Amino acid sequence: MTARVVYVTGCGRSGTSALAGVLRQFGLHVPQPEVEADASNPRGFSEPRWVVDFHEALLRSADVQASDPRPIAWHLVDRAGAEAEALSQIQTWLTAQIGAHGNLVIKDPRLLWFLELWQEAAATAGAAASSITMLRSPTEAVDSNAAYYKGRGLVDRVAGWINLMLGAELATRATPRAFVRYRDLVNGWDGPVFGAATALGIPMIDPHDADAFERVNALIGPTPHRADVSWNDVPVPAPLRGLADDTWAALDALPEHDDAGTRAEFDRLRALYPYIHRKLAASPARRIAQLVPPEVVPAAVRQSLGGMLRRSPESPRRGSHLAT
Repeated sequence: MTARVVYVTGCGRSGTSALAGVLRQFGLHVPQPEVEADASNPRGFSEPRWVVDFHEALLRSADVQASDPRPIAWHLVDRAGAEAEALSQIQTWLTAQIGAHGNLVIKDPRLLWFLELWQEAAATAGAAASSITMLRSPTEAVDSNAAYYKGRGLVDRVAGWINLMLGAELATRATPRAFVRYRDLVNGWDGPVFGAATALGIPMIDPHDADAFERVNALIGPTPHRADVSWNDVPVPAPLRGLADDTWAALDALPEHDDAGTRAEFDRLRALYPYIHRKLAASPARRIAQLVPPEVVPAAVRQSLGGMLRRSPESPRRGSHLAT
C-alpha cells in the first residue's frame, strides 16, 4: 500500500498543532523526537524536532523570519534552499521515515516556506502527499501570537500573516489539499477532519474508529476561543487592514469553494500585496518604528505614529482598500 504523507500547514497560532495531534490519533506517525510542550502549547506541538531545526537553520541562512512580511522573502528562502541542497537532505530524511513508519504527518509553521521541496521529496519516495491548511482570522491569529511571542509590532505581524497565507494558498496547489477553519476544529472537530480525510483519500482516518474518536475528544477538550477579537484589538493602518480582510474572506471560502474563481482572487491579492508592503515600508512612521522596540514606545507616541501611517501621501483610487 502506498504510504501517505500529510503536511499540516498554516500560520502560527492557527490550530496546526491541534490538527496534527488529531491525525496522529488515527495512526499517522509524528517522526521522533518531537518538540516538547511548553506554556504556549501545553498539549504539545506534534512537530518533529529534525524538521523544525532544519527549517530554522535555512531561514537563518536566508535572513528570513518565520512569518516574514517581505514579499522578497520567498525568493531569499528559495535561494538559501538551493545553496544548502535542501531537497537532497529532505529526501534522505523523509525516505528513511517513510521506510520505518509508513504514514506520516509533518507539521511545522515554517513548513510553508519549503513546501514545494517536501512535496517533491514525497513523490521521489513514492508516497502520496497531500496538505491540510488551518485557517484562522488575522485578528485572532495575531492577537494569540502577540500574547505568547513578544518583540514584533502589530503591523509586521499582520503583514506577515498576509504574506504567509497568500504564499500558502499558492504552494498547496501542487498536490491534493484541504482546508479546515480553526473555529470549526474547536467547535466540532469530527466534521471538518473526516471531511478533509474523505476529500484527500486518507483511509486510516476512519470515523468508525471509536478508540481514536475518544482519544481526540480528550485531546481537543474545551479550547479557549476568543471569538470577539476585532481590529480594535489589533490596530493597524487601513490599507493593511483592508487587504487582510480581503485575504481572510478568500481563505474563509476555501473549505467549500476551492475553485477557479477563488484562486483568481488569490492571484489578485498576491499582485496587490507588494504594493501595500512598499506603501507601509516607505512611510516615516515605519522607519521610526524599525528603530525602536514596540514595547518601549509610550501609548501616546504609538497612536501618533499610527496616525502618520494612515495619512500616507499616496492617494489610491477611490473604492479600493488602499483608500485611507
